[in-house]
This record gives sequence, C-alpha cells and structure tokens, in this order.
Amino acid sequence: MKLKPRLAAVAEMVPRGDIAADIGTDHGHLPVYLALQRNCPRVVAVEKSTLNMRTAQETVARYCLEDRIEIRLGDGLHGLAEADLVQTVVLAGLGGKTICQLLAAAKDLLSAYRRLVLQPMGDSGMLRRWLVETGFCLVQERLAREKGRYYEIMAAEPGEQVVEDPFLLELGPVLIRDGDPLLIPWLEKQLQACEKIAQRLRQSNFPRSSMRLKHIEKRCWKLRGVLQRVGQRP
Repeated sequence: MKLKPRLAAVAEMVPRGDIAADIGTDHGHLPVYLALQRNCPRVVAVEKSTLNMRTAQETVARYCLEDRIEIRLGDGLHGLAEADLVQTVVLAGLGGKTICQLLAAAKDLLSAYRRLVLQPMGDSGMLRRWLVETGFCLVQERLAREKGRYYEIMAAEPGEQVVEDPFLLELGPVLIRDGDPLLIPWLEKQLQACEKIAQRLRQSNFPRSSMRLKHIEKRCWKLRGVLQRVGQRP
C-alpha cells in the first residue's frame, strides 16, 4: 500500500516493530501500512464511527491482516486496554484542540505509552504548549505537503523540554532546529498570509482592529526573524 504524503510522514515517525494504535483510523489505510512497511506486529485501530469501522475492517480484510490488525469501536484513547501493550499512539487528521481534549481525557493513561505521533489539522501551537506543559518532549517534527497544503507532524515522548522563545512552539522548535526541507517555503507562506491579514486590518474601521493589528504585526516581525535565521544556515 502506498500512502499520500501526509500519512506517509505520520507512518515514518512510528518506530519499526512497535505495537501501535491509530485513534480515529478512518479507512484503515495507516494500520495496514504500519503492519506491512513498519513491521508493527500488532496495530489496534480505534474508530468512533460504526460506518468507518466497517470500512476499515474491509480494508484490513483486503490485505488479509486480520491476525495483526484489530479494528475497534471506541472513543479516543479509552478505546485501548492495558492488555494491548501499545507502545506508540497515533492521532492524525484531527484538529489540534480536539487532540488536546482526547489526550487530556486520558491523561492518567499516557504514561503507559512510549511515543505519541500527532498530526493536527490546526492549532498546532496549542498542541505543542499542552504537550510541553504536561510533561512531554518534542523529539521529532517534520512537514508534509499535499495538494498545495502543508501539514505538521510531531512525535512526543515523556520528558522535560525547555523552550526559551514561546513563539517557537507556534512553529515547531524541532522543525526550526533541524531545518526541514519544506521549512523555508512553509514559513514564507505563513508570512504572506500574516501580511495579508495585516493589510486588511490597516484598512478596517473596527475599533478592535488596532489591537489585533499590533498582534499580527508582531507575528510578522517574528516570522521574518525566523526566516532570516534559517535562511542564513550553510
């Protein structure tokens, strides 16, 4: 099975040979890939939708992997059991706020997992802050581009992380540190979007626009600084 760039990047962050869980598996493509290409001996896929669960089961049956992949109806991480011995948990394709809520709802269970692989569809800064404040360390981050859209993928493990500049949690401190191949075009796209918002606010007559404009201009300034820094690397 060949995955699209977003899910392929997610799969690459799952350690080879780990027992994995895919929360919100949708069509079940990721569990099949993990079993076939990442040598995961067992994958538990949790799906809240009965329809999606059946679709995922059909995908697994098509590849004759019923002995290694279990598709389970459940709500978030509470769909997993201690006896599953899961090492890596994947939550991909959900909003960052939703991922935070799912992790917070199962906060007492998180210490049992070696790694969290997360791919938020938005609010990535909120998710990073939650992880760092909850006792997780960002160990790996990368970008994927699919149909002109950029996606942020991150792996977190239990541990302490000190981030000197809180703004880097908006962008991804590991992305900035390691210099992802897509980093510069991704930052440029963010800066362009930020500048467009600033331009609209300058033309606005709403009373609150001036306060928001200051915030947006500060973000633009910080983005330019990061772009300059990463662009000067050898």
